[in-house]
Amino acid sequence: MAKRKLNEDDKGEPRRVDVQLLIRHPTMNPAEITAALGIEPLISLGVGQPRRGFNGKLLGGTYRFTAWRHSIRYELSAQWFADKITMLVDRLLPHEAFLLNLRATGGKAEISVTFFSDGHLGDNVPIETLAKMADLQLDFGIECFVVPQSDSLHRSVELD
Repeated sequence: MAKRKLNEDDKGEPRRVDVQLLIRHPTMNPAEITAALGIEPLISLGVGQPRRGFNGKLLGGTYRFTAWRHSIRYELSAQWFADKITMLVDRLLPHEAFLLNLRATGGKAEISVTFFSDGHLGDNVPIETLAKMADLQLDFGIECFVVPQSDSLHRSVELD
């Protein structure tokens, strides 16, 4: 991807973006996922394990499925982030057989982007990257956690 020139609007506080790989599976052990991908998870919860809160306290019951999450946080000085998605997708290409088997056996894998900013973030994920994601049967998710911006920046539209 060509390097882009910064706009005047791009100066200021860094924009935080997490690019994640999320995997859910009804039976697979989280250690199998880690070994197959060669990537360490930020969080891994195994099917059948006791449920716990973030503080470690038991919540009762067990996890009904395995959940595995790898996450990389980027602090960006500009609005663009698509190259971070492409880097993760390219890292997953050698593991196509594993990802296809994951889906075929009832699991799901997703590339997710989480934005933490009240600054401008925007980009275009290249069609080549989207095609690779489709080939790997990866879903795409987006989450935003932002500080509310001024109402004067938005127009109201009445819908009938």
